[in-house]
Amino acid sequence: MTLLPVFVGLVVGWVALRGLLAHPLLPLWVRTSVFWSVPLGALTWVVIMVADDPFLFPETAPCPREPMQQGILGSGEVSGISTPFPPRAYCQWEDGTVYNLAPGAEFVFWVFFAMTVVPLAAGLRHALRDPKSFLRWSVPL
Repeated sequence: MTLLPVFVGLVVGWVALRGLLAHPLLPLWVRTSVFWSVPLGALTWVVIMVADDPFLFPETAPCPREPMQQGILGSGEVSGISTPFPPRAYCQWEDGTVYNLAPGAEFVFWVFFAMTVVPLAAGLRHALRDPKSFLRWSVPL
């Protein structure tokens, strides 16, 4: 059952992209913004997902693997947690204290996400309202 939603998402994305490129009222910079905001948004997502990983520099890890002094924050044990969507990385101590990692990157991700979704929604709306606009963009085989 996972394949059907993926296929539907790809078809809707393709129709939205074609509608965006055929939209007559949007300026060129809005139409092309999707092509540079998607990779930058994906790169920002990767930065957020690896923010809690101690593999590169274990001695300067954002979430220390060794417990802190007993009594400061519960038993001092901490774990790094990343959630894929909405993207968030944070350290959580045993007593529930949370320290957010990369909050600026989260904001940048949501800016790129909006810069992708809003033009594609306009393209999908244009494609559904004026399906004949696709005929102007078709390429003969």
